[in-house]
Amino acid sequence: MKKIYKVVMIFSAGAVSTFAIPPFSLFLTIFFLGFGIYKISFLSSLRETFLTGWVLGFGWFLFGLYWIGSAFIVADTYHIYFMPFAVILLPSLLAIFWGLAFLLAKLFTRNKASSLVMVILFLSLFEYFRASVFTGFPWLMPSMVLSGNEYFIQIFSFIGSYGGNLVVITLSVLPFLIFSNLHKKVVLFFIFFVPITILFISSFLRLYNKEIQETNNQLVTIVQPNIKQKDKWNIEKRETHLKKLIDLSSNEQGKQNDLERLIIWPETSFAGFIPNEKIVLSSIAKSIIKNPKTKLVVGLLRVNQNNIYNSLVFLNSDGKIIYEYDKLHLVPFGEYIPFRYMFSKVANYFSQKDFTVGNLKTNINLDGFGDIITIICYEILFYGEINKRISKETNLLINITNDAWFGKTVGPYQHLALAQIKAVELGLPIVRVANTGISAFISPFGEKLVKIDLNQEGAKTIEIMSKLKSTYYRQFGDSIFFFLLFLLFVVNKKYIKKRSVD
Repeated sequence: MKKIYKVVMIFSAGAVSTFAIPPFSLFLTIFFLGFGIYKISFLSSLRETFLTGWVLGFGWFLFGLYWIGSAFIVADTYHIYFMPFAVILLPSLLAIFWGLAFLLAKLFTRNKASSLVMVILFLSLFEYFRASVFTGFPWLMPSMVLSGNEYFIQIFSFIGSYGGNLVVITLSVLPFLIFSNLHKKVVLFFIFFVPITILFISSFLRLYNKEIQETNNQLVTIVQPNIKQKDKWNIEKRETHLKKLIDLSSNEQGKQNDLERLIIWPETSFAGFIPNEKIVLSSIAKSIIKNPKTKLVVGLLRVNQNNIYNSLVFLNSDGKIIYEYDKLHLVPFGEYIPFRYMFSKVANYFSQKDFTVGNLKTNINLDGFGDIITIICYEILFYGEINKRISKETNLLINITNDAWFGKTVGPYQHLALAQIKAVELGLPIVRVANTGISAFISPFGEKLVKIDLNQEGAKTIEIMSKLKSTYYRQFGDSIFFFLLFLLFVVNKKYIKKRSVD
C-alpha cells in the first residue's frame, strides 16, 4: 500500500505541475514538479529511481499532451479506436527520457545521500536529447512555464529554451532544498538562487526598458476562417470555404490600401492542391488583390509526380505564383508513418501514403519586407532549423498552421506559446496564422500585439515592426546551456559530499 501511495503521489506531482504552462499559467504549481524531483533524489534503489522518474514524467506528459487525442475524434473515422493507445503510448515513451535522467543521476551519485544536483543536470540534458533524437519533439519542456508571463518570457533571449529548462527545474526544487538536511544546503541554495534572481531581474529590465520599435509602413493581414476539420475536405463545402476566405481578405483591403501588404491564409486553407489549382489561385488573387504592392500567401497541398507536399505559395496581383515553400520537418504519425516499409500493414490503417520532405531553398525577398522566413505548423518548434535560415536581411517570420485537429483544448494555446518563445529567442516578429486559431502577430519581445481567439472567425491588419539586431541567445546559442551544465557538475563535485546528511 505504501508503494502505491508513493506512485500516486509522484504521478500527481507531475500531472499538477503542468498547470504552470499556458493557458492556465499557474506558476506556483511548478513546485509540485520540484517536490517530485526532490523525493526521487533520495531513493537508493536504481530500479526504483528509474521507475519513479518515469512515473513523474508520465504524469507530466499525460496531462500536458492529452489534447493529442482530439485529433482522433475530429477525424470521425475508425481511428477513434486508436485514441486511447496514442494518448497513453506517447507520454509513456517520452517519460523514458525522464526515467533515464534520474537513473544516470543516481549512478553518478550512488555514494551520496541525494542526487538532487545531478538530477537537475541530467533532466535538463535529457530534455535537450528529447528535442533532438528521432526527429525531435521539443513540446512541453519545463521552460514553457516561463512563456505565461511577459516578463519571464524574456529569459529566452538570454539562455534559450534549454537553458530555460535548467532554470525552471532548479527553481522548482529550491524550496525543498532549503528545508532539507543536505550538507551545506544554505550555500547550495544561494549558489542557485542568486544567479536565477539576477536573470529574472535582467528579464524584467529588458521588457521594461525596451525601445518603442519602428514600423516600416508594411502591412500584414491575418485571415482566420475557423473551418472545422471535419468540414475542411468536404468538396461540397469547398466553395463556401473559399468565399469565406475571400470575403474576410477583401473586407480588410479598405484599410491603407496604398501600402505594401501581405494577406496570409492558414495551412491547407482549402481543399485543393497545386498544380491543379493554379487557375483557381490566379482567379482568387486577382479578385482579392487591388494593389500591385499586395501579395497573397496561401497554404495548400502540392503534388509532384508521386510525391505529396505540405506547402504554401506567394501570389502577386497578376495571379502568378512567385514563391513556393514545401514543409521541411514533418510530423511523425501525422504526416508520415515511421518505418512504414517494415510495418506496412499497420501503417496503411492510418494512411495510404506519406508526405514528402521539401528541399531547403532561399527565403523569399520582397520589396519593402525584405527577407522572409516561411515555416509550416510544427516547424516553429525547432530553433536550430529556423536559425540557419536567418540572414542579415531577414525581417519577418511567417508561421501558418491548422490546429483544427486539436479542437477546444490546451493544444492551440501551447502551440502559440511556443511561437512566442521563438520570437524572443530569435528577436524577430512572427506572424502566426491558424485555421481555427489562435492567430496572432507576435513582437520580438513575445507580445501578442493582435490576436484572433480560438474558434473565432476574422481578419486583422497590423503594421510590421522592426526586428531586433540580435539576442544573446542568437549570438551564443546552446553553448550557454552546456556551460551552465558544466558549472552544475562542478557544484555537485564540490558541495555534495559523500556524507551529505548532517
